[in-house]
Amino acid sequence: MPKFASGQHAIAISDRSGLRFPYREMVKEWNGMWVHYTEYESKQPQLELAVIGPDGIGLENPRPEQRSTPKVPVMLPENPFQTFAAGDGVIFVHSPNHRRNDATTVRFRGTPQVSSITNKFSNCKDVDGIAGSTICDSAGHDISVGKTFPVTTTTLVDAIDNSQTTGIKLTSSTSFSSITTDTFLRQAILIDTEIIRYTTIASDDSLGQVSPQATAINPNVVTRGAYGTTKAAHLAAATVTLIEDPDNYFTIDQGTNATVGGIEGGGFPVSAGPVTITP
Repeated sequence: MPKFASGQHAIAISDRSGLRFPYREMVKEWNGMWVHYTEYESKQPQLELAVIGPDGIGLENPRPEQRSTPKVPVMLPENPFQTFAAGDGVIFVHSPNHRRNDATTVRFRGTPQVSSITNKFSNCKDVDGIAGSTICDSAGHDISVGKTFPVTTTTLVDAIDNSQTTGIKLTSSTSFSSITTDTFLRQAILIDTEIIRYTTIASDDSLGQVSPQATAINPNVVTRGAYGTTKAAHLAAATVTLIEDPDNYFTIDQGTNATVGGIEGGGFPVSAGPVTITP
């Protein structure tokens, strides 16, 4: 089998200097040049830039600030209003992560007008037979967080005090856990005048109890006195009303009946904010 000669008595010409050197003293550089070892130059480190990955987009263990109601108008998605039923004045308002408390007053505004008059806005578009001027009434509307229509209720199995977050057991969790099972959206219940927010329902129909240990480690799985309501004790058999998706919707009853029901509208842009705006 053929092989290369050892080059013991051979000479070579350097690719760098053009000088003649013993063959066996030649080395190859990173760029392929054949040079004498005294001429060897290592690769400049700046030619091998480090690979930098993408910037982090969020903290692994965030501790967000507490909820606070926006003090300025917040833009809503296109067609944010949805009527509930024919002959009913209830309207659901889509406002993602609205951070509003229950029973607060919100004013809706349409397109801003170019005018010397401050705070001048057009009305939103009519929705299902309800005039945009009614929805965008300058007095605003009192809201209820989430969706409470159609009304879904059950009862408490046992009495609870004003602070416990475990052992809040429902007589039946049917419909109370359907959304959280699929999408892990926050749900809430209304007992008397207190809203209780939760994430999960255990197999024994208890709020937030994947296990008592897990709930104890993360007490925010169940939040008492949520959305500006007051913590309170509740008796066994107290009525429990479901509030769907309270973080992304709120409900108004503006007093004018819808024609069809289940109709979305309002157009764009539409904002939700305080009754008055300070220029």
